[in-house]
Amino acid sequence: MLHDSDFKEIELGDKEVFDKYIGKRIHDNSEFNFTNFFIWRYHYKLNFSIYKNHLCIIGQYRNTFPIIFPPLGDQESGFDDALMAIVAYFKYKGYPVNIKSITDPIKEIKEESLPGKFRFKHDRDMYDYVYLSEDLINLRGRKYQKKRNHINRFLSRYTYDYEPITKDNLEECLIAEIEWAAGRPKDNGIEEEKVAIVEALRNMETLGIKGGALRINDRIQAFSLGEELNPNMAVIHIEKANVEYEGSYAMINQQFAENSWSHLKYINREEDMGIHGLRKAKKSYHPIKMITKYTGNLI
Repeated sequence: MLHDSDFKEIELGDKEVFDKYIGKRIHDNSEFNFTNFFIWRYHYKLNFSIYKNHLCIIGQYRNTFPIIFPPLGDQESGFDDALMAIVAYFKYKGYPVNIKSITDPIKEIKEESLPGKFRFKHDRDMYDYVYLSEDLINLRGRKYQKKRNHINRFLSRYTYDYEPITKDNLEECLIAEIEWAAGRPKDNGIEEEKVAIVEALRNMETLGIKGGALRINDRIQAFSLGEELNPNMAVIHIEKANVEYEGSYAMINQQFAENSWSHLKYINREEDMGIHGLRKAKKSYHPIKMITKYTGNLI
């Protein structure tokens, strides 16, 4: 069984360890990515341990019960041992056994190695939205007419420059985010996102993140951050824009896809977390597929 002393907090220097275990299988789940675990580590109280050659991650959000992520590794033979070690640890601590971010391939492994032990429930709020890169770049056809209209209005009203995020404009992006967040001081989610964005921007090189920004009237007014999730897919971690500039979200979405991800077939824009406005926006770009996720509970 695992013990408290077996777990440690995630640090930037742990990237190599995470990449070793996460990278053994090609996957398309946006959550299985060191950047996401690292930039959100404070808010989700993420800790990890290595057990039976598997990466075992646990977390807790705000005042909810702790959660378990599926063990990640390159040897399927050790999966059930690693998972049951975390389950035993949670039962010893008196926590309910709640396993998040289970994709269909992991669900199959669970059912084969531990038949009848878990009940699975669809977690629709955490489904990833996956798009064809060429769709987000070209916005062709009637279904993207509204997006083209947003971009055309943007182009008719503003003069802009698109630029990659580098050490030369990184601080400007930080300042922009801090100013935007200051406009919603009582929103805990915005404050948490700000911390995550600052972590991502300040550690872009080590994390392997690409970034793109829109400059309007000599100031950064939108930016986006992402990276390669697998050889066929990019994942977009962050997208922020000043809504005072109409169409700025549509513009940074299109420009970042065109300038950074045209060589990859797919772009994963992560989940909507059950937020109505975010779900509406992500659906409006017509995903080519959704990454189904489940929550698993011990029977």
